[in-house]
Amino acid sequence: MTGVAPGLQPTILVVDDCPDNLELITALLDDSYQVRVASDGRQALAAAAAVPPPDLILLDVMMPDMDGYQVCRRLKREAATAAIPVIFLTAKTEITDEERGLELGAVDYISKPISPPIIKARIRTHLSLKVSTDSLRATLVQVRTAHRQLQETVEHLVHAEKMAALGQLVAGVAHEINTPLGIAITVATHMTEMARELAGVADQGRIRKSDFKDFLKLTLEASDLLYVNVNRASRLVQSFKQIAVDQCADERRCFDLNAVLNDVLISLGPALKGHGVVPSCPASLVLDGYPGALARILTNLVMNAVTHAFEPGQAGRLFITAGSDGAGGIELVVADDGRGIPAEHRSKIFDPFFTTRRGAGHPGLGLHIVFNLVTTRLGGTIVLDPQATPGSRFVLRVPQTAP
Repeated sequence: MTGVAPGLQPTILVVDDCPDNLELITALLDDSYQVRVASDGRQALAAAAAVPPPDLILLDVMMPDMDGYQVCRRLKREAATAAIPVIFLTAKTEITDEERGLELGAVDYISKPISPPIIKARIRTHLSLKVSTDSLRATLVQVRTAHRQLQETVEHLVHAEKMAALGQLVAGVAHEINTPLGIAITVATHMTEMARELAGVADQGRIRKSDFKDFLKLTLEASDLLYVNVNRASRLVQSFKQIAVDQCADERRCFDLNAVLNDVLISLGPALKGHGVVPSCPASLVLDGYPGALARILTNLVMNAVTHAFEPGQAGRLFITAGSDGAGGIELVVADDGRGIPAEHRSKIFDPFFTTRRGAGHPGLGLHIVFNLVTTRLGGTIVLDPQATPGSRFVLRVPQTAP
């Protein structure tokens, strides 16, 4: 709970020009912490910049050459040491002295002579707060990264996407990503407020064990919620990237369609457990194109059938057939014997974000990604056979040589 590696004690840097004070505080803390000492400001700055840095600094105010205020100002000016909590230890008890220390960035101000229970309680509190702050900072970085990726994806779509539904797509991106990011920002804000309230109680010396336990419980719950929603936002961003059909890494080459089909079915083996798959593809059917794009198309169509065509626990069958379309191209059919697609939904299935199971974690991007890959990457067409019964039947036609 202190931000250090498991099994290691937190490191406290004690800075005081009085050897007796250094000895006293070291003896007080060395049973629970690793203690470093410095007898002047320059030694303190060097020790704070060491790797690994201390987790907290106890800093005397009145020292020769460079006083504690000057040391704190320089610590907060450097990126490597700015986040280290500083607690001032001093015999100066004027309110203006305390205000000056807190304005410089210190987290606490303890008057001498020190009380062992108080100094230990303050150290525990501020180490715990540092863990929460570090967690919030890491989460904020993740949120900002997800937001930046989203912006980059939308910018790419604006330039690359030429579909009439582009406006709907961008609006859908904003709508889908707003929920997890909104929750993450709300939780992060609430955690910050809790940390400030606990710090205020600690500054007044009124912190209770129950306050600390409640804070830790809420922090753990909030951290779990942050992880779930930031992770969800990250997965959505990855899906949006696929919509852009950025297949630069998918090299064009001649490939055997039957081999690609077999590889896809092998990779989907666990998801297909309980379902029967009936593939039919000539062994000598060679295409000149993009096997990676075709593999993603097959994967999405198969998983769409597994997810939507059958009731939970129901075993079904899938049929995958490939052959010549009689016009110099290839016809690929993916069908199932499931419950089929209602007539009122058939005209919308390739639209971005159309789904009947949004609450179950399906944003409605799978068939839209398929449509983009077929039409833009492979230069073909895809339709839903309106006569198929029972189940659904998707018919793809692509040229044997990609454009």
